[in-house]
Amino acid sequence: MSNPAEVPSAAARLRFSMRNLPLLEGGATMDLLGLSPMLWAHSKVYSSGGENALHSHEIEDHVFLVLQGVAIFHFEDESTTTVRAFEGVTLPRGTRYRFRADEAQGNLVMFRVGAAAVKDSTDLHPKFGIPNEAMQSRSDPQGRHAAGDASKNGVAAQPTVFKTGAFFAPDSD
Repeated sequence: MSNPAEVPSAAARLRFSMRNLPLLEGGATMDLLGLSPMLWAHSKVYSSGGENALHSHEIEDHVFLVLQGVAIFHFEDESTTTVRAFEGVTLPRGTRYRFRADEAQGNLVMFRVGAAAVKDSTDLHPKFGIPNEAMQSRSDPQGRHAAGDASKNGVAAQPTVFKTGAFFAPDSD
């Protein structure tokens, strides 16, 4: 929107839900839930593992909210924080982190919100609607910056196998 006072279109105010999100036997999913010019939201489900490479997003601030399971976040300074259901973590741009699911707690289901000032839609990944930079900024195990692709990062590189008949927050109807 060029004019901040302009009312968003109906399409820009779409309702979304994470009800009936499929749970997994293997792999991971990341699905776009909502998108605006400077803000985007995704559901993320991990059967195990997580984002295993220490990395940062130089232009994107983001928040992870755990809805099911447990995530252990690791940071560049070697500190960690454990995030349980209905808890979250805010990661300002430039924060170097990685996380993994506590597999003993079952599937990790998270709501992820990202925000950045981008020039236009060409700055956004065509499938996920997040800055192209966020899909590429990774570090090697020694913490050195290395170009990479999120699809090569841990469980996301494995085939997605859906758990038959298992869903997060299924409708009771």
